[in-house]
Order: sequence, then structure tokens, then C-alpha cells
Amino acid sequence: SMPRPIASFQLSGRGYRDRPSLLDPALSLFASGTGADFLRYSEMYSSLAASHLVGVAVYGPQNQGPKNKNARDVHERFEALMERVESVPEPFMSLEDLKTCRDWKMVRNRVRQNWLLVNENSDSVVKKVTSSAFSELDDGDWEAAMSTLTKGLTGVGPATASIILTLRDPKVPFFGEEVIRVCGLKDKSYNERSYREFSDLMAEKARELDVELTPRDMERAVWAAVYQGSKDDHNAEEQPSAKKRKKNK
Repeated sequence: SMPRPIASFQLSGRGYRDRPSLLDPALSLFASGTGADFLRYSEMYSSLAASHLVGVAVYGPQNQGPKNKNARDVHERFEALMERVESVPEPFMSLEDLKTCRDWKMVRNRVRQNWLLVNENSDSVVKKVTSSAFSELDDGDWEAAMSTLTKGLTGVGPATASIILTLRDPKVPFFGEEVIRVCGLKDKSYNERSYREFSDLMAEKARELDVELTPRDMERAVWAAVYQGSKDDHNAEEQPSAKKRKKNK
């Protein structure tokens, strides 16, 4: 498939400053959605993510062609990584796996200019640090695990660390662009303190809902609400022109 520039399909490019109304379906989902609503959107997630994140997505510094990054099939690669990390007793990640997480974050979430920093980690350091972090996570201490990742790996802050940890534990949600704007988070800076507040809000919401949904599912439901809403708007815009064509015949 032809490489697609990320701006052609990523809604969060400028943090929703230009089109805040795109967040409306997710805002109402979080404010008044039932467990069934969350469940419905979380079930839409896989097909929406697969269709949006398939093929080659091009991201990187603006107007620096040779430095652009081609990320291929990020949804598929990320889901395969999750399946592996979730299923083995003592998981660890390679540098390649870390790059998969980075690509997924840039394409599924929003491009950050420091994306090249991840490449500075050696494979052996990535293996050692992720192995320790997953072990702390399995002992029930996600905060220690997050700290291990952010201190031990170059180019990994709380958002990327949350991606790594959610691979293993669905109670640790991804610190995503959409969900932090709709969940009532007061401090939206990407630091560990604001992640802790975010994690509490998500756990509290999960308890309120009358269905078995993990915070990881809920973040995915919020993303799906935004992207499905945008798809519905796009389809609605195309409908009237079809009617006009019929009248003109």
C-alpha cells in the first residue's frame, strides 16, 4: 500500500485544539456512558484501529524527508507484541519491540519531536530494564515499574512507559491523547504525578461501570468513540451530495 502521511488520518495532530468537537462523543461517553456503551465502543476498537493503522504511515520532523519514519502495520505489530508479553511467565522486550511501541504511539496517538531518542538504547539495556519493570509490575507495584522504565531507558517518559506496562497488565491504562482530555484529569502534563491521578480516575470509573471492563479497554473505548464519531460525520457529509446528484438526474 502507498505510504500515508500521518496528518491524513490522525485526528490528534494538534492535540484537538483546532477541532475540539471531535472529542464530543468521547466526552459524553465518559460523563454519562453506561457500561454497555463502553463495551460497545471497546468492541469496535479492533476493527477501527486495524483500518486506521494499517499499511505504511509516515511520520517525523516536518519537511525533513530523509529523516521521516515509515511505520508499518502498527496495530497488528503492537497486538502481536501484547499477546506475547501477556502470555509468558517472565517477559522482557528487545530494542525492536521498544521501537514497535514508539511507532504505535506516534501513529495511534500523536507525534512527538523526540521520537529518535528511543534508538539510543542498546538491546541489552532494553532487555534488562523491561525485565525488571515487568517483574515489579507482576509484584503489584506499577509505580516502581514505571519509574524503572523512565529512569532506565532513553526517550521513555510516563506515556511510553504506560504503553509498555499495558502490554502486560490491563489495569494499567495507556496515557493517551484522547482519554486524558475527557476523563476529568486536572493536570495534563505528561509526568508521573499526573499519570497517578489519571490511573486513579480510570480505576474509579472502571468500578462505577456495571460490566467487566479493564482500564485498558476503557482507554480503547474512548479512542474508538472519537474515531467512530469522525467516521460517522464524514459519512453524513457525503450523504447529502448523493441525494443532490439524484435530483439533478
